[in-house]
Amino acid sequence: MPERTHPTQLDEALRHARADTRVSGGLAYAVRRLNDSRARHIMTGAARLAIAQRYAVEILDWTDEADALIRDLLTAMPEITSDITRGEYALLLQAPART
Repeated sequence: MPERTHPTQLDEALRHARADTRVSGGLAYAVRRLNDSRARHIMTGAARLAIAQRYAVEILDWTDEADALIRDLLTAMPEITSDITRGEYALLLQAPART
């Protein structure tokens, strides 16, 4: 298999997200939650939203800043387009952007 020389859109989004400590903290939180709770169950869009909301509200309460963080997290977290387990989705979030 040839070596990748250009990052994918997902790699690039995750690289940018890691630059923001709140977003990177949210991604780490999501990885822990997904691996620790029903990792073999199917990941849903509702779970993706709930994890982003829970993290943002835990650190910022219900504020405009929390709303902005939720949007940033949802941008950094790939949309669910096929059947994937929560554990597999966690792997997507923790995979380092390789460039």
